[in-house]
Amino acid sequence: MIISELLLGESKYVEYKRDYTKTMLKTVSAFANYHDGHIVVGLDDKGIVVGVIDAADIRLSIENAINDAIKPRPYYEINEMLIQDKTVVVLKVYKGDQTPYLLENRAYKRMDTSSVQVDRHAYQELILLGRNLSFETLPSENQKLTFKKLEEKMVQKMDIINVSDDLLVTLRLKSKGHFNNAAALLSDANPLKSSKIQLVAYEDESVTRIKDRQNLENVSVLEQYDDCIAFYRKHINIAEVIKGPYRETVEEIPLVAYREAVANAIVHRDYSRQVDIRIEIFGNRIEIVSPGGLPVGISESEYLDGRVSIPRNQIMADIFLRLKIVEKLATGIRRIKENYRNYDKKPLFEINENSIVVILPKTNQPEEKYYRPVDSEAYNLNENEQMIYTLLKTGDALSRSAIENALGLKKSQTIDLLGRLRELNLIAQIGRGRATTYVLKTYDRTK
Repeated sequence: MIISELLLGESKYVEYKRDYTKTMLKTVSAFANYHDGHIVVGLDDKGIVVGVIDAADIRLSIENAINDAIKPRPYYEINEMLIQDKTVVVLKVYKGDQTPYLLENRAYKRMDTSSVQVDRHAYQELILLGRNLSFETLPSENQKLTFKKLEEKMVQKMDIINVSDDLLVTLRLKSKGHFNNAAALLSDANPLKSSKIQLVAYEDESVTRIKDRQNLENVSVLEQYDDCIAFYRKHINIAEVIKGPYRETVEEIPLVAYREAVANAIVHRDYSRQVDIRIEIFGNRIEIVSPGGLPVGISESEYLDGRVSIPRNQIMADIFLRLKIVEKLATGIRRIKENYRNYDKKPLFEINENSIVVILPKTNQPEEKYYRPVDSEAYNLNENEQMIYTLLKTGDALSRSAIENALGLKKSQTIDLLGRLRELNLIAQIGRGRATTYVLKTYDRTK
């Protein structure tokens, strides 16, 4: 990373320290567990260059502290840089493969500009990744599985007559005579409680009046996918329009975009968490909520760019690819965007710590109505959280420092409060570094 990028402000990938302190080891753990990152010693939290007096001594202290306290030892580099005629020490930590990287038996992750301890689910995921495993590769608790739906799809798309044991091994659904969780998800009775999908259609743009609801459980994820498409066809208008000598299909919401979003939700969701995929059809949009944030190793910008794919469930992703449910890995987001290319309204992607939300607007509705209303009282907000929520009701996008100054809060306190409001899906973060601001989810950020 060049100097100019380091000076853009603190972010998920950059932390400033005025002086060397062992508290920075939490950030070393976070970077080693999830993604490369830089810690700059000699900059205060506002990005002002203060420099260091004895760079060599600081480098030695950092090296000794990491080697003694972080287990296993992460890979890192320490360099000195001259910025505005002052010396700073730059520690670059690389994401490691031997996760979790622990500090005093705790693993950390970055949340905005702070480093916080991971929860139980994230810790288990790091353990599996460190062993080159994932939830889908673990043995299924139920070994009495059948695959008629998978066989039906294989016949249609691959001319395969039957799903034999050899084929199940080839598809990596069976190993050493045992089915794994990926096999359970694809099986006809799908016993995993964490694979439920809720489908809801509302009368209008709010959640007050439900006109249709389906719960998809104990069926193959392949059948879930088909049922999601059927639910779309039931509630989304598709018309044929004659333009001159040609007949053109007009869809309220592009079917291809919806299919890609649903396939992504099924393939990439975190099945270790017992939280349902939720697909809601409103009068002006469809919202698809997939449990689990981004997989380890992919950044928000890489996800939104749509050119890098790290499937959380690689076995299932490969099978969806073979069955042509998805055309090519790492193209889903781009295909969603492409299918809105000729419309003024564009899809929105909300990336949270524990979920990813795709919002597909209807092409015949005003753009400002994309967002759902939220009721802060239903979330049991504490006094400070309620103050931030009320402050953001003005509709203005505010920086962390502006919120601190307006409410008289401390930096660390504000970071924690904003993090919780983001986890509750009440606010959204816009931008990075010094340009980072926060808005309520009820306001359209595209203007």
